[in-house]
Amino acid sequence: MRRVLCVLIIIAMCLMSISGRCELTPIEAGQQDAQRDVPRPKWFIEGCITGVLFAGIVGGNQVTKAAQIPLEVVTNDVPNLLGKPPEYVEKYVSAYKSESVRLQSRWAGIGMKTGTGFTTAVIIIFLISRL
Repeated sequence: MRRVLCVLIIIAMCLMSISGRCELTPIEAGQQDAQRDVPRPKWFIEGCITGVLFAGIVGGNQVTKAAQIPLEVVTNDVPNLLGKPPEYVEKYVSAYKSESVRLQSRWAGIGMKTGTGFTTAVIIIFLISRL
C-alpha cells in the first residue's frame, strides 16, 4: 500500500511540474538573461582599481557612469524572442537593460568600496608604522 501511494505521489508531482507554468513573463525572462550575461567580476575589478587608485574620490564617477550604460540586446540572437509580439520584446529589452544597469552599478560600487577600504587600510598601516 505504501509503495502504491509513493508511486502515485511521484506521478502527481511529475504531472504538476509538466502542466505548470513553463513560460516566464517578458520581465522575468529579461531579468534572468541579464543576470546570466552581466560580467560581475569585470565590474568588481574595475571598481577595485578605481577605488585603489583614486580612493573613490576622484575617479569613482567614471566607473559609475560606465556602469550606467546597459548591455546591448540583439533580439535576433535571443531564441525566446522569436515569434513574440512587439510588446513582449519591448518589455523584455526594457527589463534586460534595467537589470544589467542595476547589476553593473552594484558590483562596481562594491568594488570601489573594497578598493577604497584597502587603500585606506594601507595608508593607516603606513602612518602607524612611521610613528
